[in-house]
Amino acid sequence: MSARGLFTCFGYGSLVNRKTLPADAQSARVRVTGWRRAWRHSSESINGRRCTLTVVPEPGCTIFGLIVAQPHKNAEALQVREAQYGKVDLSEQALEWVDACPPEWPAPYIHVGHAEHERAGDREHPILLSYLDTVLTGFLHTFGEDGPRHFMETTADWHVPVLNDRHAPVYPRATALTPDETALVDDLLAEAGVRLFER
Repeated sequence: MSARGLFTCFGYGSLVNRKTLPADAQSARVRVTGWRRAWRHSSESINGRRCTLTVVPEPGCTIFGLIVAQPHKNAEALQVREAQYGKVDLSEQALEWVDACPPEWPAPYIHVGHAEHERAGDREHPILLSYLDTVLTGFLHTFGEDGPRHFMETTADWHVPVLNDRHAPVYPRATALTPDETALVDDLLAEAGVRLFER
């Protein structure tokens, strides 16, 4: 398919979990320099008030993720998924390809949360554990055992409370975890001093 038939974006959170992608999506692993993930996107959604990931500029910081390539017919669905985010072009200098870049892929963009939502979460706008489960297992499956730890180390604002919705997931693309994956996520969150609460 020609570049005119595809669009590409950099996934740094749930998009790294290939189980959340359409069947016709393609992906390649990359490292992007100049950005840090942060829990600073607090908003209201059809799933209630919550805090999700965004990225903030930080020179010298490198984050792992996926370049996701999709046919243009999928653009509207992704826009719904990322409705509260804007698109920022990624410079070629910021990208380091772990997997080979297919020559037909166009230049990617990165989703950055809209300024009106830029504030750290709280108990009224918590991180969803079902979202974290999906993100961290995505990094595990994509980057191996170092992937989830890298995510934790290159993400800011772990003081934001996490709502334990694992047994009744609120996140619409939640994925089931194995016992080993559950233990891994729980251990990483405990190491980071993350506070879980229930409603």
